[in-house]
Amino acid sequence: MRRSVLVVGCGGLGSWTSLIMAKSGWKDFILVDPDYVEPKNISNQIYFPEDVGKPKVEALKRKLQDLGAKVETYQSRIEEVLDRLPEVPLALALTDNIPSRLVVEEKYKTLHAMVRPGFGIVTMTTENFKLSQVMREGRHEGPQEPPMVVMVASVAAREALSYLKEGKSKVEGKLLMISPYRFEVLEVGTA
Repeated sequence: MRRSVLVVGCGGLGSWTSLIMAKSGWKDFILVDPDYVEPKNISNQIYFPEDVGKPKVEALKRKLQDLGAKVETYQSRIEEVLDRLPEVPLALALTDNIPSRLVVEEKYKTLHAMVRPGFGIVTMTTENFKLSQVMREGRHEGPQEPPMVVMVASVAAREALSYLKEGKSKVEGKLLMISPYRFEVLEVGTA
C-alpha cells in the first residue's frame, strides 16, 4: 500500500485541505478532479488568475510540488479511474456531490468534508459507519463563504493527518458539525 493520500475533488475544500496538509509536512498526494479552474474559483479556492483555464489537478499539483510534495494526478471523474488507483491508507472525499463520495467510500477508508450555506461537516468512515447511511443524494451549488471553506478544510486536514500519523481520528464514526461559532459532534457510528 502506498503512503499517499487520495484527494478526490480539488475545488474549495480539496485545494485548501491539500495545501494545509503539505504545509504541515505531508508529501505524497494523488489528486482526482475533472474540472478546470474558472474565474469564479478564485474567491474561495487556492488558485490565482494565472491558473484560470488550467486543469485543477495540474494547478494544485504545481502548488504542492513547490512545497516539496510528490503528486500524481488524474483529470477525471472518480468513477472513471477508481479501478486504476492504488490502495492508500486514506481517501479524502471533498467533491461537491454525494454520489461520487459514496463511490470513494466503497473502496477506501474515507474522510468526508463538505460546506453548505452557513455550516460544514467533517466525518470519517469506520467498519460500522459510512456516509451512505445518512446521505444518498445531493449536490452543492452556489457560492461558498471563504472563511467557512478554510475552517472546514483546516479541520479536515488536521483529522486526516492525525489518522495518517497515529492511526486514529476524533471524527471516526461521528459527524462534526461546524458553524461559524460552534462545533457540535453527533455520534452516528462506533469507531
